[in-house]
Amino acid sequence: MSVKSFKFVSPGVFINEIDNSFIPKSAEAIGPVVIGRSTRGLAMQPTKVESYSDFVNMFGDTVPGNGGGDVYRDGNYQSPMYGTYAAKAFLRANVAPLTYVRLLGQQTSVGSTAGGDAAAGWKTDYTITAGGGSNNGGAYGLFVWPSASVAVTYDGTDIGTGSLAAIWYLNGQGTTLVLSGAYYDGMGNAVLTASAGTLVTSDSNGLFKVQISGATGTETVLFDFDDSKETFIRKRFNTNPQLCSTAGTFYPSDSIKDYWLGETFEQELRDGGDGATGDLTSNDNLVGIIVGIGQSGSSGVTSGNDPSQMKGQASAEAKAGWFIGQDLGAPVGYSPEGMQKLFRLIGRGHGAWLDKNLKISIEKIRQSATTTTEYGTFSVVLRNLLDTDNKVEIVERYDNLTLDPTSPNYVARIIGDTYLSWDTTGRRLKQYGEYPNRSQFIRVQMNADVDAGATDAVLLPFGYFGPPKFAGVTGVIGAGAAATAGSFLVGGENIPLSGLDYLGNRLSKITASFGMPSTRLRVSASAGGLSDPTNAYFGMSTTRISSSTRPDASVADSHRLWYPGFPDDPVGTAPASGIKGFGYVFSLDDVVYDSVNQGYYYLSGSRRNLASATSGSYTELLNAGYSRFTAPFWGGFDGFDIRKPDPVYNNGMAASSTEDNSYIYHTYRRAIDSVADPEFINMNLLTTPGLTNDALTTHMINVCEERGDAMSLIDLASVYIPPHEQYYADKASRIGTTPTAAAIALKDRRIDSSYGATFYPWVQTRDEGTRGQLVWIPPSVAMMGVLASSEAKSDVWFAPAGFNRGGLSEGAAGIPVTNITERLISKDRDTLYEASINPIASFPSSGIVVFGQKTLQERQSALDRINVRRLVIYLKKQISILSTQILFEQNVQSTWNRFIGLIDPFLANVKTKFGLSDYKLILDSSTTTPDLIDQNILYAKIMIKPARAIEYIAIDFVIMSTGASFDD
Repeated sequence: MSVKSFKFVSPGVFINEIDNSFIPKSAEAIGPVVIGRSTRGLAMQPTKVESYSDFVNMFGDTVPGNGGGDVYRDGNYQSPMYGTYAAKAFLRANVAPLTYVRLLGQQTSVGSTAGGDAAAGWKTDYTITAGGGSNNGGAYGLFVWPSASVAVTYDGTDIGTGSLAAIWYLNGQGTTLVLSGAYYDGMGNAVLTASAGTLVTSDSNGLFKVQISGATGTETVLFDFDDSKETFIRKRFNTNPQLCSTAGTFYPSDSIKDYWLGETFEQELRDGGDGATGDLTSNDNLVGIIVGIGQSGSSGVTSGNDPSQMKGQASAEAKAGWFIGQDLGAPVGYSPEGMQKLFRLIGRGHGAWLDKNLKISIEKIRQSATTTTEYGTFSVVLRNLLDTDNKVEIVERYDNLTLDPTSPNYVARIIGDTYLSWDTTGRRLKQYGEYPNRSQFIRVQMNADVDAGATDAVLLPFGYFGPPKFAGVTGVIGAGAAATAGSFLVGGENIPLSGLDYLGNRLSKITASFGMPSTRLRVSASAGGLSDPTNAYFGMSTTRISSSTRPDASVADSHRLWYPGFPDDPVGTAPASGIKGFGYVFSLDDVVYDSVNQGYYYLSGSRRNLASATSGSYTELLNAGYSRFTAPFWGGFDGFDIRKPDPVYNNGMAASSTEDNSYIYHTYRRAIDSVADPEFINMNLLTTPGLTNDALTTHMINVCEERGDAMSLIDLASVYIPPHEQYYADKASRIGTTPTAAAIALKDRRIDSSYGATFYPWVQTRDEGTRGQLVWIPPSVAMMGVLASSEAKSDVWFAPAGFNRGGLSEGAAGIPVTNITERLISKDRDTLYEASINPIASFPSSGIVVFGQKTLQERQSALDRINVRRLVIYLKKQISILSTQILFEQNVQSTWNRFIGLIDPFLANVKTKFGLSDYKLILDSSTTTPDLIDQNILYAKIMIKPARAIEYIAIDFVIMSTGASFDD
């Protein structure tokens, strides 16, 4: 501090305290980028995690494959997710953070139009088409009615509204799905063999009989909708879409199916469906009819929006409908649809996981309690989808939020509103939004008027727009009736609804309506036996029945993305689009106070009819303590082909694949390119475990070389062929190459780069989360652990190989390694190492060990070894970081000295730790010449001699005679 900074007026002693003891912040630890699938987490954007516990919290645990179970509803766990093992192997060493890029299906605009393998998503092989015939693929729904709801006694009998109970997806040409039983005629007459489009009664035990016929044979199944029984529909039918693959591709040919069961709607049936006539899941007297599901055209056939044709749809974000404000006007003419939209919550990149696992509650809604502002407050809470109001499971919460855009507690500011979007021209992620995201799961989208402060300050979130739903069809009459054009009920030539003529003789015609499912709303605040009814959340209810405290797993089935290109904010109404714009619009304005029973309940339309608890003022309800409601997420999609055990498998690409003709290739390429910018992502390693496509693995190396601060670990093709790539009954066939063939194939690629490395063969690990299931994993996974543990034991410049740092049996991989796919003899190891493939060997006395550390550089130099390449990457990165401290300083001797003072101790420290055998730093007028100074350039030279690893030990054993001297 200069003496001029003191203020001298009158005499005295002036003292100023100067603290020069600040410890400079050390450079951030730099770790790898791993690209792969996971069960959940932000997708297609690099996400840093600091520990494996953080990784599990964000992306889930390791997945060994062979998950089984209800694949369509619960998710695809059929193939190993190698990226999760790589993350676990590396993070267990705790040497640096890891950045993970979770894959979800993407497509180019050209690929979307082209369809087939070029387009993301999935579809059944055939669709419902005019003329019918044997071309019976597509989606088919079973609608049910309680048979006792009305007696069929005369022409035109209206049996009411049936409920959609289940959807099957038929995959093959000629596959048919029919009900068998007896015609519904009220008299039990006319037993029929099997038919679609015909009303059929359940048997005396309440069971329906469905017959599915296709190329793989005929399957007859008895079932009901009671999930406590073995006859429960989801236990009786195939729910794995992958069993519809080509025979012998992923499963034995005798496992192949022509269909899978998709959504079932048990909650709707327990509530009696639209007819609300008792619990239909345990009703012994039901009537059913099977018809096609999809948006129908004028001829009653599908016309584009078909839930069985999800091709051309990349991953999509789940979102909540708009949250709306309370009514501030007169109750007469009130409609919740007309209330002010305030904000909505959108997933940050989780795909379908979000609407299958989380829901949103708005709670602690309070009007302003001060005279300084009219803005009230509220909380946003993310909850487990299948919790109940009796046992709330909170995932995230944000309290004391406001709609005041000038407030520090503005909802967008607290939760965040930024998002990343892929720029196809610049091939990079661009960020948009004002406020950084604090939520792991969601971002906020504000209504523009609210964001501008142009709405009434007293508005509070009071309700929401529910998810869209299929448009129902009313008053369908027999005599060959077809569905209404534009509805989601397909009749017409393929499946005429002639079965509505009971007895099949067209003497009498039945009228029927078809209702589509929607998640139940809580009616009574006291339902479920809450001790304090003010703890009830109105809005969406996820319990099995209204009075239950048990959740229902079927609620998420109503919230799926129903067809490609579905609008983000649907406003259309049936039948124009086949979708009811919003299934419902909920508002606390429609909560009623029951003065007789002294309780509160929800009744749609009550405010308009001057009967609600808010008829006087919305504050009356809030003051009574009823200030919370729940809304669902809907419309998430993963963009994957659900018929594949691994939707991004290598055999799904060809040598000629491009981004425009393969969605799998584009998905990988986009993920790799998202980390190509060194100013966007810090990394020193890049790997995509299990990816063996030559063009993509070469691109990974090229990206690292262009960055100059990372190296790539790649896997080679055909070293081991896992079941999700190709089904082989003979396990020996899974070894698709030999060391010699692998060496020749790699040499033919002519990679010649020190920024890449590869290993051979695959290794086996024991999955610790599934009671020791054995899993074959690519060598890049094990090497992530070896590199991390080697760095933890010593430093990045020590060779990650040998018995000290490469002993896989001794835990060097970070995860258990129990076997290798192929035992290499000495000759094999020589062949591989000469081709720059690092062998993983197995020795009887020493176990499994990494026995090489070459890079893929063909020319001999110090950089043809991994330890030297990693040393140079480390030096360049750290020196670059240190050098930024003098950027924009004066280009004079004192700055040069400062630079030398920063760099020289750093290099000396590396030398002390055996990274360098020697070095020399030159920065003077011989390097930074006057002409360079005039160009604003500081030029320094750093010459290094990397310490080399011992890879060969030569020892002469000389046998001498007894009388010879050792000095000779």
